[in-house]
Amino acid sequence: MLRFDVYSWMPDQDPVCISPGDGAYFQSTIAPKGDHALFWGGRSGPPQIWRADLDGDHCEPLTPSTNGARHPSYCLNGERVVFVSDSGVKQAPETVETIFMANPSGPIRRDLLLHIFSMKPDGTDVRQITDGPVQDLRPSISPDGKMICFISIRGGTTGLWLVPADGSEEPHKLEVPVSFYRPSWSVDGSRIYGFSVISNERHQVGWVDPMTGAWTPLANDAAGQTHAPSPDPSGKSLLVHSNWQGNWTINELSLDEKSPLRLLTPHGFERLTCVHPNRAANGAMTFDSIPETSWKHYKPRGHFLHH
Repeated sequence: MLRFDVYSWMPDQDPVCISPGDGAYFQSTIAPKGDHALFWGGRSGPPQIWRADLDGDHCEPLTPSTNGARHPSYCLNGERVVFVSDSGVKQAPETVETIFMANPSGPIRRDLLLHIFSMKPDGTDVRQITDGPVQDLRPSISPDGKMICFISIRGGTTGLWLVPADGSEEPHKLEVPVSFYRPSWSVDGSRIYGFSVISNERHQVGWVDPMTGAWTPLANDAAGQTHAPSPDPSGKSLLVHSNWQGNWTINELSLDEKSPLRLLTPHGFERLTCVHPNRAANGAMTFDSIPETSWKHYKPRGHFLHH
């Protein structure tokens, strides 16, 4: 099985592994104050959402082991976390082994039912937001905590959708003129960042207007495949991972649309795959990486790391 580990990183210090280190742990979301992070995965069975202190001393699951959960994302105000889960559906949950062994680089199973939930950062007060025969993915909650954007397979096609965070209205689709993935709200709530697939070799970061669906690519993301835009708390840049130099690396993309991607390399990870970076207000960062011994046995089709 392909392994992933999650790390915390202060740029003037060496990274610290904060995941258990015995399986696949993936796609962290750092608490806005920078004292802990959430991520998803596990050693075996249905994936769970985990909470870990950034010093690596404590890590625990927040969701049960009886059903699958993934894609946690913090609200900027720190009060709620949104995620997706197969809880309550009459379907066998997808397992970590299936995700990270059978199909780690391919698209997610289209028949898998997943719904959006929210919870407090300690895993309590879980609320279901969406339901039905749908597959909802990659939720992101607006800075004011009122609206959730997400990717969904509804009506046989994949698109960008919005739903009130209290579930008071049915989701509605934004008519975006490009294939759009990995949505993330800007710090002021005026944009939804993501990336568009232009070709197999070219994926470009940009933003969608949440009112109109209009798409604006960022011109300074000029080469390769760039994924997982996570707004810096300053509102002046995005943390991304990109293969513009060959290997998947952590980069910072200025929102001035002029400055090129700036490579951020954690000490000791110069030759390793590093993906899914994000940063808290105190400068603390988290990212995930594939151990070199695991990568040698992995033969990806496309290297997209879709899950």
